[in-house]
Amino acid sequence: MKKMIALLLCLILSLSLSAFAQAEAEVPEVAGSYYSYGYDVGTMFMNYYIHFYGEVPGLGRVFHAGMCMDQITFDGTYEVIAEERAYSVAMDRPASEAGTMTEGTAPFTVVFYDFAGTEIDRCAMDAEHIYNDMAAITGIGGSNCAMNLDTDPENSKFAAQYASEPAVPFLSLIDPEDDTATLDLKVNGKYDDLVVLYVEGTYAMNEDQTVITLTPDSEDDAGATVTKNEDGTYTYVSTDGDEVTLVEVKPLEVAYALKGEIPVPGMEGTNADFICNLMSDNTVQLYADFMGNKMDVDRGTYEIDMTTYSFILHFETAGDLTTEGYAADMVLNYKADDVPPFGAIEQTLKFVTE
Repeated sequence: MKKMIALLLCLILSLSLSAFAQAEAEVPEVAGSYYSYGYDVGTMFMNYYIHFYGEVPGLGRVFHAGMCMDQITFDGTYEVIAEERAYSVAMDRPASEAGTMTEGTAPFTVVFYDFAGTEIDRCAMDAEHIYNDMAAITGIGGSNCAMNLDTDPENSKFAAQYASEPAVPFLSLIDPEDDTATLDLKVNGKYDDLVVLYVEGTYAMNEDQTVITLTPDSEDDAGATVTKNEDGTYTYVSTDGDEVTLVEVKPLEVAYALKGEIPVPGMEGTNADFICNLMSDNTVQLYADFMGNKMDVDRGTYEIDMTTYSFILHFETAGDLTTEGYAADMVLNYKADDVPPFGAIEQTLKFVTE
């Protein structure tokens, strides 16, 4: 009897391990794939997509989410796990416009993280769809939608957007004695090296990201090894023997801000925050922020007229504009003829005093 029980336990354990291994094996491999959603808006095609990369050495399995034609972007790492998850989404644009939601349960969950390892959000998926009902990784006009696996990315209607995907720098270094000598490591595993000459290629890092190996795309170009020092600086040594000390480019700070509101396209009666940040390096960032989703509107530079205490802004799209009023009463009357997807814009932003 004891032998029989032992045999039964072994059989049960074997079957359980087999079922577990099978479940693990069935987790879809998404590296190199795109999941997309889009629709026509007058003269343009509004698109939303998630691009899954494979393993980027030193970073992990990287994703790029481009919402609203890459006007709202998210980058980080991901994992796909064999965990069922419920969803509620519109399966296509007509269903979204009609408010018709499809509910169900998918066999897998994709989990998205920032580069510090903090979870951003998660949603249900299967081999054909990502059921994007996430609150964090979304975009205006693309909320609660099913994103379809693009089986032919090179020839799909999303191809142009894929080709222009912004490669966001993960780490930016600069020579403090020569501001034209820079090195950008991007989230897609590529780098731009202008330390000595302009070189493009791929990089790899050790686990704690203290040793970076640069491998050029062309055999004619020099590679390099970049080592992080205890004082926070980096030593760049090329295969040609060039040695340069680099420092990390720190994030810019907002020096001044103006704020207003702007109607959300396709959502009548709903406004987004309209924010103009004047940065510490005298650049300007103008964007719409709807529930944490940021969409770039315009950019440029600024200067301060100390005789009138006004700000003179030089926008790429709107041209030169000057603030009106003084201190707490200061306003910026922004006007532009055509900014997708907002169209013509004419809005007033007020100086933020707090």
